[in-house]
Amino acid sequence: MHSPSTDFRQDRPTAIVLLLPLIFVLSGTLIRFLAFRYAEPDTEWTQYFDALCRWDCTWYIRMAETGYDTFPVPSRVSAGNWAFFPFYPILVGLIGKLIPLPTIVLASLLSIATAYAAVVVAWPLLGRNIRAYTLYAAFMLSGPVSFYFTTFFTEVMFVLLTTLVFRFLGRSDYLGAAASAALLSGTRIVGVFASLSIGVKALMDYRQDKGTWRGIVGGLLGQPKLVLAIFISPLGFFTYAAFLNYWIGDGLAFSHTQRAWGRQIANPATYLWEGLVNWPNGGALLSNSQILALAAVTGLVITGVLAWRKQWPAVVFCLFCIIIPLAAGLASMLRFMAGLAPITITAATILGKNRVIFAISLIGLIIGAWFVTLAWLGGNVALV
Repeated sequence: MHSPSTDFRQDRPTAIVLLLPLIFVLSGTLIRFLAFRYAEPDTEWTQYFDALCRWDCTWYIRMAETGYDTFPVPSRVSAGNWAFFPFYPILVGLIGKLIPLPTIVLASLLSIATAYAAVVVAWPLLGRNIRAYTLYAAFMLSGPVSFYFTTFFTEVMFVLLTTLVFRFLGRSDYLGAAASAALLSGTRIVGVFASLSIGVKALMDYRQDKGTWRGIVGGLLGQPKLVLAIFISPLGFFTYAAFLNYWIGDGLAFSHTQRAWGRQIANPATYLWEGLVNWPNGGALLSNSQILALAAVTGLVITGVLAWRKQWPAVVFCLFCIIIPLAAGLASMLRFMAGLAPITITAATILGKNRVIFAISLIGLIIGAWFVTLAWLGGNVALV
């Protein structure tokens, strides 16, 4: 992930930057729709959005329509929906009161628009390289796991807000980053660690400006905007915890309810190793556990690339976003890595450097979208 220029005018998208993602909006929609018709030929075409809504998507629909549970629901693994952070479902629910569309249709259209915005906003972070930008747009809107960003999952909003955080940090705009981080921390639990990225960026800026670490505490505390930013950035997380305390008497219900899904906190390295050595039976190339473990390994490797590039705010954020979920097991690691913007943006910049690799990667993304969408519709648990 490249550091954006401090010249705001250079951040303005050009016509091609605005139009290119629209091509992948159309191609991605076509690929996913054709895969739906192929996998479920007897289902009415009007059920397209419903067919792609699987796993956690059904929880989000219920949240947008009825809000948070007041007690565990026996028919839903005896869990309440408190594990799911509120910002995106609330947004969909509020818009749904103004636009009379079925929730899944409205949420899917809003997700596509949000994914488009996330791609455009990422342009400076991609080094303004058109090949990298093309790959990133293809990945988000037309790639193998683009259904994460075009149906009702919080990943798409997490990507947009994360990208905004690092756009603002690139200009040392602590308050802009904090406002984005506050919403981010109300979107997914790991969003709260964007606060640390703001702190790391402030340390880097101080060292660069002063040329020394001396007087750093007073120097940082003497910046009212920075102090306010650190206060604002985790507000989404703490507001949600305060709501849960009021609503059901447990401010940490988002963590406690994880037991209903069989998640247990343990050594993340143990989970990772056990996943990697869990070889499949029946002739499959990789087991689901190996796919999930390899997704986490890929995230860690690309985080290493960020460290090599000295993108320390992104490094800190990515490490927490990988290790914290991994400490509860491998479940959803592929989805988490796909929705971790610094990882996917950096991957696009790497693959976009060489024309041949760029072409192979682009073709692979488009072809892969067909097969992975079929796997999603078929209920492959590695994609959960």
